[in-house]
Amino acid sequence: MAASNEPVDAAALAALRPGMPVSAVEKAMGSAWRTLAPHKGGIIDILENTHGVIVRIDRKGLVGKIDFNSRFEHTIAGVPMGISLDDLRTTVPDMQIGSKVRRATRFGKKQLPEGELSVRITYDTVYEIEISNPDAEYAEPTAPPYPAASGAPGAPFSDPNLKLAVMSSLLYAKALDLGTPQQLASHVLGRTVDLEKDGDELIPEALDYLTRYPLSDEQLAAVERIEFDGSGAIYPFAWYFWGGEEGVFDVRDISGIRFCPNLKSISVNSMIDKVDIRALVPLKTLQRVSINVPSENIEALLDLPSLRTAGRFPPNPVTREIFEELARRGVQVN
Repeated sequence: MAASNEPVDAAALAALRPGMPVSAVEKAMGSAWRTLAPHKGGIIDILENTHGVIVRIDRKGLVGKIDFNSRFEHTIAGVPMGISLDDLRTTVPDMQIGSKVRRATRFGKKQLPEGELSVRITYDTVYEIEISNPDAEYAEPTAPPYPAASGAPGAPFSDPNLKLAVMSSLLYAKALDLGTPQQLASHVLGRTVDLEKDGDELIPEALDYLTRYPLSDEQLAAVERIEFDGSGAIYPFAWYFWGGEEGVFDVRDISGIRFCPNLKSISVNSMIDKVDIRALVPLKTLQRVSINVPSENIEALLDLPSLRTAGRFPPNPVTREIFEELARRGVQVN
């Protein structure tokens, strides 16, 4: 359950320090807060992909570590995210900055009263900031509780691969917890699996489990963006080292996308040969459509009441009038 109706407080996130109670994290996260999952070892990563923050709680129930990535475009302990190396030396003169260690990356360190501040500097720019208590002890993360697979492959979608794309969206939004690909593979195979050695091939048992994973109405309602692209987060769970060349995950029917009633953005870069825009008409909240593959029935864009951006459609003189009408309606056409 969410702690409040308040939005995420970036200033409060930037002020988090080791030794603070969990309640400080809860307050900073506002309505994004969810009760700690026992199996995650104190890791709070709900905001990782949206705000760029991961917090870890130690065995004492206190903040042990806060990691900020480049999505968190704020100042932490006097260090602005994205600051250049030269400006960092001037802004934080007491920071110890090491030599390059790999791929133009180096690290800087500074002792704070609450713990150690560490920054990762790549190509002379700060891209990651961490504050940690080096003496903190943490519980080990374990696999999440996996629900039993049920229903037909893909349900409620007619195309199982559309379901995988939806699950990718849920993983990105931290609204679905599958553990790690190795944990899932070990679960479905009933034995310990090392995907570094055994991840070169598709695991049929993992694919079957994923396509029959029971998604709740609440999870489907939480899907706000879907991107059809081979880099989706879900695919390593079925084929760890999939290179993207094989068409095993291609989507052939997107009509089931209507089961995501709050979808706001859809982007098609690959994995679909042709998109029928009519399949999007039931999506009354859809604001952004970006299609970079052949499409048909483009006039259906005119039936999307919330559309604000329509872009990356392959050029087609026949559709010129449609896009001119969209532009007259205030839709940004790219």
